[in-house]
Amino acid sequence: MLQGLVDILSSAYIEIVILILFLITIFRFRRDLRLVVSGIRIVRTLIVVLVFFYFMFIWASTVQPTLRSISIFGMFLVNLYMLYNLVLARLERPYRDALAAMTNQPERHELIHNVWYTGKRFYYFRYAWSSLFSGANPLHILHDLATDRVRDDTKDTLRHYGVEQKMITLPMMAGYLKSRIACDATMPVDFKDLMEKAIDDFAKHPWIQEHGNDFLRLATERPKDLHFPEWMANFEACVSTYKSKSPA
Repeated sequence: MLQGLVDILSSAYIEIVILILFLITIFRFRRDLRLVVSGIRIVRTLIVVLVFFYFMFIWASTVQPTLRSISIFGMFLVNLYMLYNLVLARLERPYRDALAAMTNQPERHELIHNVWYTGKRFYYFRYAWSSLFSGANPLHILHDLATDRVRDDTKDTLRHYGVEQKMITLPMMAGYLKSRIACDATMPVDFKDLMEKAIDDFAKHPWIQEHGNDFLRLATERPKDLHFPEWMANFEACVSTYKSKSPA
């Protein structure tokens, strides 16, 4: 069976038909507006197709069996690359769908988990080959790359749809603190109730909600602004003013 498959793939006509099918399928995928198509990837694909035509020209013009076999093997490698692009596009579609679904209800944890699952699967496959030649542990490289890319895609998508302020809010932070308190087995029950009530009172105050959400949005979008010298100067001025007005 394996030998029969090798014989089929050793035919130049079969390789040409496979390339045509791959080009049609990839072109249909690229018409999907959900997919991100970069100019570099388009140019790379065009160069690979030209290389395929070069091998096909060698196969059609030469009479030496060795060169003909090498040219067919080159066409096979080109089709293998086209298959990689096809699988990559197939993995990208559910990832972009998950990002779009998250913008409707960014507070739903299952939607966020779906984004991370599909996103890491997509970027793991995309950078799997390059991570082998990174000079470091490929698994660590893939994990760091996928985490950074999914985080950046999430922020860009939320900002594009204008819902980035719903991603991290003061009520969500209060809910996280309450869940951590509930899971802490070393904390007394009376103290848990006291802390949960204090968190509720703190998070429900209108002034705290407004400025707490502004702080979280700033920390998410522009964290460097939190350490800007003018911001620190204003903070220190407010503290100094408050201390001067306080009774001795």
